[in-house]
Amino acid sequence: MVKNNFFSRPVGAAVLFLNDFHHGRRLNDLNRCARLVSDDVKGMASMLSPTSTAESAGYAIDQLVAWADEAENAEQ
Repeated sequence: MVKNNFFSRPVGAAVLFLNDFHHGRRLNDLNRCARLVSDDVKGMASMLSPTSTAESAGYAIDQLVAWADEAENAEQ
């Protein structure tokens, strides 16, 4: 199994990869996460594989949203 390493690519590539699991339903969340915790978005995308399930990708996105919330609250 070949894993993608999104750290060497723009964060948009990781967003699109994660977005594919939910057919665009979580795109707003992912774009917000890309602005606030871009390295974490790349990391989560790198840990998942194309054969991961939508459920596991959903958990990853939920965690990214929680981290983005923390980052946003820390800015205030």
